[in-house]
Amino acid sequence: MATRDTLSPREADCSTGADYAVLALEALQEPADKAYAKELMDRVADECQFTKDLAAVSIVYKELGEQTRAEELLQTAEDYCMSGEEQVYLAEGKMKVLGDKAGASAAMDNALKETNNLDPLIELAKKAMALIGDNAVMRKVLDKAMGKATRAAEFTKLAAGAAEAGDKDYASTVFEKAGEKLSSVPDLLALAGEMTKTLGDPTRAKALYQRALDGAADFPAVVKLIDAAKQVGDSDFMKAVLKKGADLATATTELLDLGLGLISTGDKGGAKALLEKAETAVNNLDELKKLTDAVKTHFADDSTWVGRVVSKLEKRQANQAKYVELQNQEQQADTVKKLLTLADRVMAELEDPFYTAKLLGKAETMLGEGDYQFQRYRPIILAVDKHLNDKDWLARMLDEAAAKSTDFIRFKDVIHTAAAEMKNVEVGRGKARAYLKTREAELKANASATVYDYTKLAQLVISDLQDKEWGAALLNEAKAKAQDHFALAHVGQLAAQAGDAAGAQALYEQAAQKAGSAVACAQLADRLHNNGVPAATVKAVYTACGKTLSSPAEKQAWVEGIVDVLKDKAWAAQEYAAIEGSFSGADKARFDLSRMNRVGDEFYPYRKHAA
Repeated sequence: MATRDTLSPREADCSTGADYAVLALEALQEPADKAYAKELMDRVADECQFTKDLAAVSIVYKELGEQTRAEELLQTAEDYCMSGEEQVYLAEGKMKVLGDKAGASAAMDNALKETNNLDPLIELAKKAMALIGDNAVMRKVLDKAMGKATRAAEFTKLAAGAAEAGDKDYASTVFEKAGEKLSSVPDLLALAGEMTKTLGDPTRAKALYQRALDGAADFPAVVKLIDAAKQVGDSDFMKAVLKKGADLATATTELLDLGLGLISTGDKGGAKALLEKAETAVNNLDELKKLTDAVKTHFADDSTWVGRVVSKLEKRQANQAKYVELQNQEQQADTVKKLLTLADRVMAELEDPFYTAKLLGKAETMLGEGDYQFQRYRPIILAVDKHLNDKDWLARMLDEAAAKSTDFIRFKDVIHTAAAEMKNVEVGRGKARAYLKTREAELKANASATVYDYTKLAQLVISDLQDKEWGAALLNEAKAKAQDHFALAHVGQLAAQAGDAAGAQALYEQAAQKAGSAVACAQLADRLHNNGVPAATVKAVYTACGKTLSSPAEKQAWVEGIVDVLKDKAWAAQEYAAIEGSFSGADKARFDLSRMNRVGDEFYPYRKHAA
């Protein structure tokens, strides 16, 4: 049972307004100690500066019956609200303090604008449902999440989130959309399994298994479908899977036999495709000899192909023992890392780009069966760049990486790899520039694009492409979007990093004019100081900021910031003296106490002597 005696020792663990609010709500549980809860809130309310803390404290005041105070704090929470996460806390406050469903929905909309990754979107949808209890609001969030999903694991996670939030109809829609969008056998198999688990609908699962069978292009995929057919328990479907398996072949000897059989029927094009597949699947010297004989006999007019297989055969014959050793290691290579290490050895010891390409292709295929993560594909991209310089292969992998980089952190990694780490500068930097141009066009077409969207893009252009002119143009776009002192200071910092000292100074001065309060002035000075801006510049900006203030109370708070933020007691003493005549009565008493607490040593010289 929560009482003052049991709760008060936990005050030492509280560091934020939200922490104290949790403690206060516990105090309001039966038997309620309203006096203690109010004491806690009165102690921290005026110190809160973040939306999370302000909203939490306002909810407690609502519970205490102090509606006016609760609404005042909630309004301040809304004024301070900047991030998507804070919009969620604001939405909770609007529902619990005001019962304002429309306002809470609007806050959730704002949170949605700043939430882009799949997992956070799913969590946001759950919170929307829990707070507002409106499927329409939740579905709006999930619709955005649906647009981010590209793989089976992502769609199933989204469907599970919808079902967990109590909306199985939407979960069903997710599976239907995923079934239309996905085509690879692993994706369709994973989707079918999760559909049965989430919705308990084997009929729909069977339809997905059938799509997987129709799209199966290799024998390993068919093997997985055989297992699926056993689970479905449909004999006709099993017959269809087995027939498809008979139509596919993966072993070199099987592919050679099928290819030669197609030649006898006149289908030379189909035969070539099978023999090229057999070339990739070669496992020993005897298979390579048979393949080389078939290519020389039936495709003598293709000098490039003939030259390639003859070269492979000669190298294999001259280094048979080494190839046997490396192939044995290949059979044991069950991870991407092992395949990459083996590819390095093949190039170092045999200088065989064909075998290396096979190993790297195998590594890429291995990764393709899981969720896409660029940092796992990055070593393969760099290995293809280093050993093969295959422009088409590199371009395909980079394009796929860029397309799947739905959040900016992943996109940033792709750009850095392409622009700063690849040997093939033409492909790497060319692709990076193209992706950045596309992102820029998307931002310009998006009325909701923020100043920070542009500054993040500018940072990439400046750091990885070293294109200061383009970076400056993006910073100008950001400047046009900047509406507060924080945003202007951030753009100014980037301008300084790009070498535009004059532009940075101008932006800092604009930030000072935008601040509008002593608190904002202190925030601005603290931000500039933490960003490494020279002390003289910070002081000049803070001075300019102070000149925008008119009320004596704001000016006093501004002078307090000289000590609290800039740690300059001498300057503060001068400014205290300059504004002293503006105060009288109780205000004068508060002024004197403020001056004594902050610059007592300077204002009362005898203290120095006493010390």
